[in-house]
Amino acid sequence: MIAALAFGSPHGESGRAVRDIAFATRSTLPVSAACLVANGVRELLSRLLATEFEVELAEPAILGARERRVVLDGATIVRVRGRLCDGFVIVRPADARKLVALAFGEDERPQHHSLSEIERSTLDRIVAALLPLCNTLCGTLGPQTRETSERAGVDLATYFEVRTTGAAGVVIGFGLSRDPAEEVSGQFTLDDLAEIEVEGIVEFGRGALGVPAFSRLAPGVTLVLDTPLGAEGTLRLGNVPIVRGQCGLNNGRRAISFEAEGHRSAA
Repeated sequence: MIAALAFGSPHGESGRAVRDIAFATRSTLPVSAACLVANGVRELLSRLLATEFEVELAEPAILGARERRVVLDGATIVRVRGRLCDGFVIVRPADARKLVALAFGEDERPQHHSLSEIERSTLDRIVAALLPLCNTLCGTLGPQTRETSERAGVDLATYFEVRTTGAAGVVIGFGLSRDPAEEVSGQFTLDDLAEIEVEGIVEFGRGALGVPAFSRLAPGVTLVLDTPLGAEGTLRLGNVPIVRGQCGLNNGRRAISFEAEGHRSAA
């Protein structure tokens, strides 16, 4: 996890708005990894429930103690051991009723409807089918166990949600017991940039041109620039000034030459 700079809600008086700054904890789990899981949820639920689904992703976050209690209270939680970390599939009670109703081709169950034995078995099979999606997040997977909300609340670090859109909106939660380590890439070397080509431009004259003179521009007109004859030119690479040198002729070709530590070179 990393600390990211965030801004709070605006406040102030006399038309002046001020936002206080604070550092917020942010997950280092790549959104691309969570998107792979979301796509897997869409395909799997569409196949299991014989219904076409579209999904949206709530990006990975680090939950506080209060948020973990809200997410996990009364939820069906299955934990799978992984090579890199443990994964969690979390289905809250309201979403469990929606999944069971979809599985039996029925409307949504009443809010306080408790699942029967066969309905609970159906939910368990759906959750078990979702567990292999944690492979993307946790590496090679091992055994799976039912988890209590209290224990999961202690170990849960990273959390994100996959939500189906439409009338039968279902939320499937995924969690990790450890947030991925932040990856720091090495510095570029000249060898990494060897195949890149950058356009070079030599600028040897610069001056201002008034509007009246601009309106009289025509072929054959001589422009008087502020740069004196024989002044230094500028070599630009990618429009960035790199070096200044003397402009002139070299073997019949226009060139710019510059000196560096007693060595003269021409381009």
